[in-house]
Order: sequence, then structure tokens, then C-alpha cells
Amino acid sequence: MAEMESLDYNSDLGSYVRMEDRTFHEDDCSRYKDVSQCDKVLAELNSQRHCGDFLDFVVKVQNVEFPCHRAVLASTPYFKVMFSSSFTERRSKNVQLHGIDSDGFSKILDFLYTGEICITQDDIHDILQAAHMLQVDKITEYCQTFIEERYDLSNCLSAMRLSDLYGFSGLREQARKDTLSNFYEISQSEEFFTLSGQELLDLLTDKKLRVTDEESIVDAVIRWLDHDPENRRTVVITIFQEIRLMSVRVSTLKKLELHSVIQDSPGCLAMVTGAKEKHLAGATLWQVSAGAELDEPKVRQRLGTSDDLAFLVGGCMIGEGSDAGLMTPLQSVMCLDPDTEQYYLVTALPMHITGYMSVTSAERCLYVTGGRAYPLPYAPDSVPLRQAFWYDFVTNAWTKLPDMPLGRAGHQSVVADGKLFLVGGDIDNTSTFSMDCYDLKEQAWIVPPTLPEIASLDLTVTACNVFS
Repeated sequence: MAEMESLDYNSDLGSYVRMEDRTFHEDDCSRYKDVSQCDKVLAELNSQRHCGDFLDFVVKVQNVEFPCHRAVLASTPYFKVMFSSSFTERRSKNVQLHGIDSDGFSKILDFLYTGEICITQDDIHDILQAAHMLQVDKITEYCQTFIEERYDLSNCLSAMRLSDLYGFSGLREQARKDTLSNFYEISQSEEFFTLSGQELLDLLTDKKLRVTDEESIVDAVIRWLDHDPENRRTVVITIFQEIRLMSVRVSTLKKLELHSVIQDSPGCLAMVTGAKEKHLAGATLWQVSAGAELDEPKVRQRLGTSDDLAFLVGGCMIGEGSDAGLMTPLQSVMCLDPDTEQYYLVTALPMHITGYMSVTSAERCLYVTGGRAYPLPYAPDSVPLRQAFWYDFVTNAWTKLPDMPLGRAGHQSVVADGKLFLVGGDIDNTSTFSMDCYDLKEQAWIVPPTLPEIASLDLTVTACNVFS
């Protein structure tokens, strides 16, 4: 059966015409347009290119020559400027291009003659580099689409790197987010070993980096170092300064001490050994005296680490020997990770306090209320404090709440339904069953519900299923 000719109905003529023909009536004239003419011209020029006819310019890339038409090249901003300016190429018959690959340029040239381009995983880097230099924006768009359509965790790092180079802001944001959220999985890929020292450092210093434990950070860094030890040993100390060594097991620290690259870096070895010795010496080395500032900036847990933690807030250290019975207030906030059976220093209390305060947590915050400024055995008249603070684990910052309506010590606290409740304790050294309530949303103390009569001074307060 013969192929039917493609026809399009023209209402002005009242008949069917070939689809490549268009007729426009304007007053006393009719204008005819062959919409396929542009394609025909390009096809003819491309045929001439392959036959070597009527060519007037040669582009040299690496050791390959590309005979072509100057007019076709001038359809790109890069060559148009070159041919229109005072550059020597304006009258020259050839030009040597640097900084791009010949295969990439070959595909760009094919696109200029045909309007089509075939992009593969193997040549996208070369094509994108050439398109960017020659300012062929349409091909740059195609390359971005190609990357986005094939994007997954296996090529997350290369997508992030290309996005940085060529300004694909949306893709870069997504790739970086996925890299930080899936660091362990990505560190297992071959792409991970291609990271530069600065690129790895950039990830380790990001507060949004999420891992289940610091051991995975150590494992990734060591494998990265071992991939090219000679060239990477110069950055090892900078990298290790961003590892939270106090969150690493002693057994792992001992192995690190024996690593050849670390042994060749006195500063790095000192950091690892120092962290190990602090672990072995026990928690007393972590005590922070009243008013002292923390000197361990890398002890906070990263996002993604265990949520099943126990917190130890403040307290007193009992002296021994000649200082037996002497109570030294502690300002440290520490946590115990049941999974690793290790203690970590989190932060220091923002105020002087010896104990008797109440501590509760909700979502990402820790609330500390009341307490006494001095231990009762040494200051029987120490009045319960009215101060209240909350600590944000994500930002590592304390915020002071408005003073409590009444000073409390030895009380209980809980967060429920968006409100912080304080129950019982001593008020002006008198035991009480009263209750105070702070509205977290309104950021103000409000009148609490009436507290029922309680027959005992021993209180326990809990909240069940108050957060969805």
C-alpha cells in the first residue's frame, strides 16, 4: 500500500494542502510558507559538511580537525562574538579550541547542524563542558535533564559536583541533602573516593550531616585516606579535627593510633591519643566546674545518632582524702548512650546551680527549672531559684525562659500538650503541692489547672502519648 501523503486542511482555501505548506492571506496578497525549509537548509549544510563542499572554516580541538561553515558556528554566542570582534579569528580560516574534549565538541557540532544530540553516561561530562564554554544553553538544559532523570544515591556526589560547576541550583540542593542524610551509604560507593580533601571536609563540617554513630565517619575517612595515602596525608589533621573523637569507641581509637598515616602526623596522633586517654580515665575528666567554659567543641552528637539517651545534668562531686565530704558543684550536661555504653559531654549549664533542679525533655529540647544556688548542708538558707532555661540539641544553644512565678527546688516537671508543668517541690524551703504552667507557644507562664489533693510528698510526674 502506498504511503498516504500527510495533509492539513486549510480553511481559507477550503482544501487540503501538504502539512509543510502554510498560506496566509493579507489584503491583496497571499503569503506562502514551507515550514520544513529550515530543516532542509540544515540538512543540506550538513550534507555539504560530510562531503567537504563549500566549507570555509576549520575548528581544531585537541588533535582533531572539524571542517564546517562559519555561518553555522556563528549561531552560538561564543563564535558569534569571535567572528564579530577584532579577534584574529574574524579573518582567519581556522581556530584552535582549548579546555574541551574533541568528542564533546563533535556532538555539539552535530547538534548545530541537525538539532539533535545523543547523550550517554560516558560522555555527558565532555558534552556539558563543551556546551558550557560555547554557550549552547539548550544542550546544557538537556544535560541537566539527563542527570536528573538518572539521579540516585549511586551518582549523588557526581551530580552535586556537576551542579556546583554549572549552576544547577535545584539539583545541587537535592544532591547535597541526600548526601548528608545518607552519608554512610554514599561512603560505600566508588564515587566517594573521588572526593577532594576540601569536598570531604565540607561535608564533615555541615551540621546537617546524619549518621547512626561516629564510627561510620571514622570508617569512611580511613577508607578515603587509604585510597590515596601519599596525596592525602597532608590533609589528615584537618580532616580529623572535624571527627568527634569523644564519640568513638576506645577500641577504634587504639586501632587509629596504629594507622601509618596517623602515626606520620604528630598532631593527629595527639588528638586520637588524647581522646583515648580521656575515655580510659573515666567521667571525672569531663567534669566542668562552675563558670568554666567547654574546651571540647566536637563532643556534641550528630544528627541521626541514637535517640535512646539518658542525660545527667549538673550535680556535685564528693571530695576524697583531705577533701572528703567537700561538695563541688558540676555544671556539665552529659548523656549516656545505652547502645555503646559510653558517656558524652553535651554542653554546660548556662547558670550557677548546685542541684535540686528539675529536668525534662520534649522533642529536641531539654528543660531545666529551679534548683538551689548552694548545697543545703553548707547553706541551709539557700532559697529555691526561679530561673528556667531550655537547651536546643540541634543548634547547641541555651535560651532563658521568663522567671518562674515561684522559686522551686526538688520538684517534678513534664511537657505535655505544648506546656511545661512544674509540680511540687520546695518553695521558700516549704514543701508544697502547688503547680506552675508555662505555655511553650505563647512563651508565658499561665494559670495552671487545679492540682488534686495528694497524700504524699513523693511525686512522680509523667506524660503518655502526648505527641503524635
